[in-house]
Amino acid sequence: MTQFPRERTWLLPALQAAQEAEGWLSPESLATVAIHLRVPQSEVYGVAGHYPEFRLVKPGSRIVRVCTGVSCRIQGGLALLHTLQDRLGLRTGETSQDHSVTLEEVDCLFRCSMAPLVEVDRRCYGRVGVDQLDRLFDLPVPRKPYISVPSFVQPTGDIPLATFEQLLAQSSTHADTEFRLVVGVGSCSESVGADLLMGRLAEEAERQGLSATVVEGGCNGMCYAAPIVELYRSGWPRMTLKAVTVNHVRSLISALKDNRLPAELEAVAWQESSWHGISGLDQEPFLGGQHRAVLERCGTVDASDLTDALRQGSYAAFARALEQHDPLTVINEVKASGLAGRGGAYFGAGRKWEACRNATGSPKYLVVNGEEGEPGIFKDRHLMEGDPHRLLEGILLAAFASGAGRGILFINGEADLSAHRMEQALRSAEAVGLLGERILGSDFSFQLELRRGAGGFILGEETALMEAIEGKRAMPRPKPPFPVEAGLWGKPTVINNVETLAAVPLIVSRGAAWFSALGGGRGTKLFGLSGHLARPGIVEVPVGVSLRHLIQEIGGGGDGQALKAALVGGPSGVIVHQSRFDEPLIPGSNLSPGSGGVVALGENVSIGDVTRTLLAFNAQESCGKCTPCREGTVRLLTLLDQPSSSNRRREIEELAEIVRLASLCGLGQSAPLSLLSALQQFPEKMISTPPEITGRE
Repeated sequence: MTQFPRERTWLLPALQAAQEAEGWLSPESLATVAIHLRVPQSEVYGVAGHYPEFRLVKPGSRIVRVCTGVSCRIQGGLALLHTLQDRLGLRTGETSQDHSVTLEEVDCLFRCSMAPLVEVDRRCYGRVGVDQLDRLFDLPVPRKPYISVPSFVQPTGDIPLATFEQLLAQSSTHADTEFRLVVGVGSCSESVGADLLMGRLAEEAERQGLSATVVEGGCNGMCYAAPIVELYRSGWPRMTLKAVTVNHVRSLISALKDNRLPAELEAVAWQESSWHGISGLDQEPFLGGQHRAVLERCGTVDASDLTDALRQGSYAAFARALEQHDPLTVINEVKASGLAGRGGAYFGAGRKWEACRNATGSPKYLVVNGEEGEPGIFKDRHLMEGDPHRLLEGILLAAFASGAGRGILFINGEADLSAHRMEQALRSAEAVGLLGERILGSDFSFQLELRRGAGGFILGEETALMEAIEGKRAMPRPKPPFPVEAGLWGKPTVINNVETLAAVPLIVSRGAAWFSALGGGRGTKLFGLSGHLARPGIVEVPVGVSLRHLIQEIGGGGDGQALKAALVGGPSGVIVHQSRFDEPLIPGSNLSPGSGGVVALGENVSIGDVTRTLLAFNAQESCGKCTPCREGTVRLLTLLDQPSSSNRRREIEELAEIVRLASLCGLGQSAPLSLLSALQQFPEKMISTPPEITGRE
């Protein structure tokens, strides 16, 4: 406990440290935390009981969790859960008598493109079949990641661009090898063994005498093809090798020694047409159907190496902004670009910064919301894992523009790889003077701290997130005042989403006109594609594309079956009938992209079951502060399970409208949207006697 200052803001980190040490929060641990932080023990218990990731009951020595969120549910997640229940002799939520194992059902493991998923002792396994369950308990544990700091000579000077040039010069002094292999290691691909490739590739290259550098990158979005390896060689186009396993390592290195690719691996060349018989982008609809800007470096940059990020352009836009010493120029550029918040609300980012800069009070704060706790949404993890320094540069530009001197990067408590990569980026940036006091010799200073969440969908609401940071239960505050006026500890605070900030360096570097020329003046948007698709993954497209473009052209359609509908936007979103797949996804329209999740629903999926799953999640995750959300969502579930009657649809719609209009925050207001959309587009499925909850009708 002594590592934490004796202030309430450290309550969540202290509870997390206590649980990490013991595996749960014992009464003795709660008392120790209360005494150290000088917080009443009753309040410590209240906070610990509020966040779902805290364990107040001792679990088994091994914890098995099965995802039954929509993407996993419709692709076999329930069958995996039922099989494990039978084999372990446990019901969901139970621990064996000898305390050897605990079995749990989880709403989402946020690797939806790899469904169905099972987690054993915090390691996720994707694309799991019932016949694979036994071996999950005996698989090798991969190496633990470590945090290293680059060996730079600290640059000196008080001219930002000149100081930055010193860093850039040092980053350019590296030994070239003939081949560069970037293993796409993201949370998605880890679940199918991508991290196990790293050591094997390096060892085999050395054994066979291949001049190659093997580095760990993030996922480039092609989750359906994971594990992937990006291949670079002078005179060759960039290559992506698909579905590479440890069994391919020897033949891959041997083929590269012979200046060819192994015949057993499918590959794509990142150029318009084919190259020496290898398919080009014109034959790869997943990539050819995108406009990649924010995603362009994911899978190419070494995710743990500041020098590689510098060589690929990181922090250049920030250094120029410091040199110009004009925050208003940054604000005006971002406002002119039309960049709006990508968390789902789509409020103008530049307007937030301007309001915070003009607000009275100091210090001013910047909070980066990387919680991403909506089932079916997993795009922000890819950005933090794949290009952490681009996000960090966006954070610095936002802080510079808004006048913030302190920042908090808040990452989901289960997004371990995202947190590790961002922690590495923060430490590296601090070591070379890109974070801290007088950055690059300028008069701009900014301190950034990384915090972890402890679960709770409500953390997507900005004021509830601030309550969590202050060490309280996550409950929304009434607005006004808005955070830019009175946020963290009553001080002006900007809160931005990860995807929003990752776009900022590109806008500042390439200009507002470049961004506003895309998507009808709205730029690009990231989507996580999952469900019944041939090609699930993370994609980036101009705002305004249709679901048909996302699902059919990029995602490859229903993977052998016709599609009935799509879930857009997770539990806060809507269910869209296939007859509407040609409508554009535009914020504020009848069909909004929401936060960027699309789950394709095949013809055999029960719309009633999907709707209940979403509504049950919203009811469970209600923070309880306001009556319409707390009581209304539970009552809606009860109505859905009642026998059919002539008044049933009217009762459901009337109560759903009350919840939508009267709830305090946006999450409560959006809780019944999927239900209302299902009633409107699939009335015969929703008002009949409910089917068994099996994932099929």
